[in-house]
Amino acid sequence: MAERRPRPSVDAALDMIERMVSPLGSETVAAADALGRITAEPAIAALDVPRFAASAMDGFAVRSVDVLAATQEFPVDLPLGAPVPAGSAAGALAAGHAVPISTGAPLPEGADAVLVRELGEIVRSEEGARLRVRGAIDKWRNVRTRGEDMARGGQLIGAGHLITADAIGALAACGIERLAVRRMPRIVLVSSGSELAASSAALSGEAKVIDSNAPMILATARSLGLPVRFQGRMADTHAAVTAMLDTVFASGDADIVISTGGVSVGDFDLVRAGLEARGATLCFHGVQMRPGKPLLFAKLPDGRPYFGLPGNPVAAFVAFRFFVMAAVRRMLGLPREAAELVSANAEPREGTTLFLRGRRMLDAEGRVRIDTGLDQRSHVLSSVVHADHWLRVSPDAPRFLAYPKLPLL
Repeated sequence: MAERRPRPSVDAALDMIERMVSPLGSETVAAADALGRITAEPAIAALDVPRFAASAMDGFAVRSVDVLAATQEFPVDLPLGAPVPAGSAAGALAAGHAVPISTGAPLPEGADAVLVRELGEIVRSEEGARLRVRGAIDKWRNVRTRGEDMARGGQLIGAGHLITADAIGALAACGIERLAVRRMPRIVLVSSGSELAASSAALSGEAKVIDSNAPMILATARSLGLPVRFQGRMADTHAAVTAMLDTVFASGDADIVISTGGVSVGDFDLVRAGLEARGATLCFHGVQMRPGKPLLFAKLPDGRPYFGLPGNPVAAFVAFRFFVMAAVRRMLGLPREAAELVSANAEPREGTTLFLRGRRMLDAEGRVRIDTGLDQRSHVLSSVVHADHWLRVSPDAPRFLAYPKLPLL
């Protein structure tokens, strides 16, 4: 095994990951299926929204000039024509007339305002129904003008935008049926450890423990829409590590390869040696942080990034949350994740960045504060469940940075 180099700081490690990883290409998908994807190109409206001038209310379409002189004392009566329901052609509105109109219905040609139904007074006589108007109506009152939301040919969404549910609706309204998006990074995950069992049913003897890292990492990746595959578990033997790494190296369906465990300095931590034996370039092994100090990052011979996460579950989660996600964001063309500056009940540690579990709250002055009164040991996963944020405590700056517990794109 090669000599260990000094461990980088958290920022230096993140810089290294971002330098070694490149954005992935793009693909075109149905806009209706683009939830959670990142746009690779601007989305350009194919239609005006609205496509035509339309009523914003249930009411009566009128010509504002016809009721300029209307007052409470001297109202104006307008003969009523046939109603205009939504989805029907409107025709033209004759001067001095009005028509009932539904919300979203096209405004008749010549009409330029809508009187709300609740304010309309209908007078019936042998000559027919008339709308009595007791006040002037501003031009374009209660009217949605053509293209006021989005004009055809206009940019609805720029590149690098996360597609959310509201964006799906806006894309549909603008007639955008296909969308260029960044290809999502594909992940392959391996668990390392002779002590690991898949479930309680597979426990045999007191020395076995249930593998919690694999389901946790898989669930986190899937919650972000990342394609992820679990390759399996490997024992802490040279033969098992060799066989698993050979399988992973040969696999072409992954952009990021991750293993959990086997990266510390014990006699049975064999992942680093297995990587180096296969020509992988070690970028760093160990980071100046807690939890997660043994984190390994390497570049496979074909250029793909490899992350060796620590075996302790909280350390594995922190390593995925901040370091694997840095690679994911880079592959998606996104900037480094921003943090919120907060106050906290925490003490910096010289030479080490701390990632502490915490709960977000407001202090007496209304400022955001992170309470870190939870069990901070790296093997205690239950306290992560009760946290809602990570507090990053830098050793060389008098500030605290807060991040949501779960990663976001």
